[in-house]
This record gives sequence, structure tokens and C-alpha cells, in this order.
Amino acid sequence: MLPVDNDIRENILNAHGNVVISASAGTGKTYTTIQRIIKDTKDCADYKTFAAITFTRKASKEIMNRLGPNKANGFIGTNDNFILVEVIQAFMHDAFGVDFKIEIKPDFNDDNRVKNFEAGVEKIRETHLMCKYTNIRKNFAFQLALEILQRSHAARRYLKSKYYRIYIDEYQDSDVDMHAFFMFLADELLIPLFIVGDSKQSIYGWRGAYSNGFTSLFKKSSFSKYELWHNFRSNKVIQNYSNIFMESVREHYQLTEFNEEIIACKYNEDNEAVAYIKEWIDPNKKCAFLNFSNGNAEYWSEKLQIASVPFVYIPGSPLDHSSIESEHIWIARGIASYTLQQRYSEYNFMDEIPMPEAFSLSEIRKILKSIVEVQKNSELYEQNCLKLYDYLNFNEDLEKIKREVGKLVEVVNDEKYIPTYNQSRYKLTAGTIHSSKGLEFEQVIINAADYNLSREGIIFLHYVAISRPEDRLLIIGRNRIMDSYLYEVEKVIQKTRELGYKIEIENVMKVVDSRKLLKV
Repeated sequence: MLPVDNDIRENILNAHGNVVISASAGTGKTYTTIQRIIKDTKDCADYKTFAAITFTRKASKEIMNRLGPNKANGFIGTNDNFILVEVIQAFMHDAFGVDFKIEIKPDFNDDNRVKNFEAGVEKIRETHLMCKYTNIRKNFAFQLALEILQRSHAARRYLKSKYYRIYIDEYQDSDVDMHAFFMFLADELLIPLFIVGDSKQSIYGWRGAYSNGFTSLFKKSSFSKYELWHNFRSNKVIQNYSNIFMESVREHYQLTEFNEEIIACKYNEDNEAVAYIKEWIDPNKKCAFLNFSNGNAEYWSEKLQIASVPFVYIPGSPLDHSSIESEHIWIARGIASYTLQQRYSEYNFMDEIPMPEAFSLSEIRKILKSIVEVQKNSELYEQNCLKLYDYLNFNEDLEKIKREVGKLVEVVNDEKYIPTYNQSRYKLTAGTIHSSKGLEFEQVIINAADYNLSREGIIFLHYVAISRPEDRLLIIGRNRIMDSYLYEVEKVIQKTRELGYKIEIENVMKVVDSRKLLKV
């Protein structure tokens, strides 16, 4: 018999050594991680501290806010910032010589990429800037951090003496080089790791994510293994549907009453699908129409608006495009939020600053207001933006900063990006599957055409989409496409039967033909 969820969480809080947790969507993994950090902080009787590292500033900020005073002197930040501050900046000179006793700044623009490791090291010597490989599946920064640890006794001793545990979230999105670095911490430095992830939500394989690294931890004898599978967000029917597609959690299928929480709607013409959506949707509840591409999201939002179903298109911001990533892109993003986002103030901007105590809130407020006042004058706007960059001590790579500000001008002066920065204001939205990760909605619509489930990796995108809704899921698809989709559904139902469950398609979804219904 599987242990009840509360027993599992209690065991997680008290486990010694390395811990790895497979946490399905909606299982409260962040809450569990926070509780473990608080417990460990209270139990720590010496000078050591912890590091909680994530993939995004947003996730880091959430952890920081939830911890509050329990943060103490722990490190909370992104993976890249952790290795830059704690390993590369601090010990590169010890590993590679006195030429590298310099301030090293990250710079991830496409024009600063290298082909091999030696070229990357030389690039740092010449420019004092970090870089990336031309091959996006390889991670120069983490290769460098591991090389430094292997060469520098001082670096190894520093990390071992400072950290009693390192907490790593969304581990399924780690690449091969990140995995190698973290395993060195665990296996060689014997720093206990607390790793949380979900291989079912690994949707970044195209840029080198290595979900096998996460799943391999469940075979390592040095790790205590746990699984969180109870989805507190979605109802039982939604849980069942998302679980049966994934072998790792298929055994958690639970026969429950079906009340048409999931509909598969076949149609011939797009207008038929629009008419059915209009009948199906509850406009008083939040609904997301999740698409594979921005183009499709915009198309369906326009079709639905014409039919008086006010779906708002949520376009991706040019400021979030990987081609302009840099160490200071957060400034442009912060200015955009200050300009376009309701309830975003100078206090929120201060939260984005890596070392906010070094700057004056009143001065930040003054400069931000001056930027907004000249929003329509591109020349003055650029000048005032550059004042903020300069005040925050980012003034060396002026050409790149101006490129960012150019994108910023494009964003703040185009009304279509207002929804992008204010998604919570709208009940009905149409965006991409990637943009939905980590969000939740009462209702979700997806298009079967986006999911050829026989293609490698698509099943993970599918899982992310169908595990978003709390209450209802609608799947639309043209006749032949829906038939192919339903064929895949029948295959996973058969696999669920083989585990001993009495399950038919009627237990998980209702299949309807929009043409017949609309004629009635």
C-alpha cells in the first residue's frame, strides 16, 4: 500500500543526507521546501548556512518572501548567480592564475559566444565577461565552475565549510553540465542536497535540459527518495487524466465520479469550435486557452472576440527573448513593469536589485518617474533610462544597453503588451503553453493539433497543459486530428487497465461532436 501523503511529507522533513523529491503539478513542492529550510535553520547549531537556488529571479523572490526572517544569512538566488558569486568570481584566480583576479561580469548576448572551453577562458581573460557556447546544449559557466572546484582546494573547502545543505528547485530543467556540478557537490564535497523536480514537466529539452539527470537520482543509493503526487490544485478527474499519461504516476489513478469535467470536442470548421467554446465556458471563472505558438494564441483570441467571448491575447515580451539576455536586462524588464503593470512600484523595482541596500529608494523613485514622463519621446526616454543604468553601476557596455532600451521603447509604447504585464487582471486569456508553466486556472482549453503524442517530448508539454486547470478542461480538435488524439488516449487507458484498474474512456472524458450539438 502507498503511504499517505502526510506521512511522506513528515518523512521529507526529517530525512538525513541527500533528498530527492518527484513532485507532480499542484502538490505544494515550494511549501514543502520552505518548511524543510525553516526546520533545518532552527536545527543548525553552528555557523553554517544554506543555499536555495532556482532557475529564475521570480522563483527566488517567492522563496525569499515566504521565508521572511527565517532567511537569516542564507543564499537565495538563481543557479547562474550562485556559481558566479560563490565559485567563479571568488576562486577563478586560484584555479587559473593571477590574471583572473578580476571582476567577472555575466554577458549572455549572442555576439559573445564561444566554440570551446579554452576559448571561453580566454574570453574572460580579455573582456572580464562571462559567455556561452554556440552550442546551446552545453553550459560553459557550469563547466567552468566544476573545473574550478576540481582545481582549487580553497574553493572546495570554502563551500564545505559554509553550507550545511543546498536546496535546488525545478531540477528536471538542469542540463548535463549543471547536473555534473551538483553531483560533485554531493559526491565529492559531501554537501547534502535537497532536490525537487518533476520529469513530467521537463519542457526545455531543446535548450539542453537533461531530465535523465533528475531521474537518475532515484537510482543513487546516497539519496533518500520521495514522491509527492496528491494535486491540491485540481479536482480528482483532472488529476486522473494528467496521471494516466505518465508511467511514473499512472498507479495513482483513482476511480471517481465523472461530471463532464473534461470534454473532447470534434469539429470541422473553426467557427464550430468557437461556437462550442461559447456554450462551454463559464465567463465568470478564469480560463486560459493554451497554444503551442504565439501566432495560434492570437488567432484564437481574435476568433473568440468576434464571437463576443472576450479572450485577451497575452503576447510574449521582446524583453524576454533569449537573444538579448545580459546581466542588466532585469533593469529594462523592471522599467517595463513599472510603466505598464498595475501595482508595480519603485518598491518592487528595489526588490529586483541584487544589492538594494547600496541604493537610495528616493533616487530610484525620482529616476523611474522621469522615465515614464517622457515615454513618448524616444530620445529623452533613452537618456533617462541610461541615467538609471548608470546609477545602478551598469554603464560599460553602452551599445548593448542601448539595444535593450530600444526593445524597451517598443514594449512600453505598444498597447498590445499591457496584458502581458497584467495577466491577473483578465479572466479569459490566450497564450502559449510555455508561458503557463507555474500558473493555474479554473478552466483550460487546449488544441489537440498541438499534441502529436507519438513525438518525443510532446507528452511533457501535454502534461503541463492538462495539469493547469482546477475544475474543467476542454480539448478541441478537427475530426481527423481529434481521432488521432483519442487513439493515444485509448492507448494510455489500456496501460492503466493493465495495472488492474477498471477504466473506460467514459471515466475520464466526454467526446462530443460540435456539429451535431450545434444543430440541436
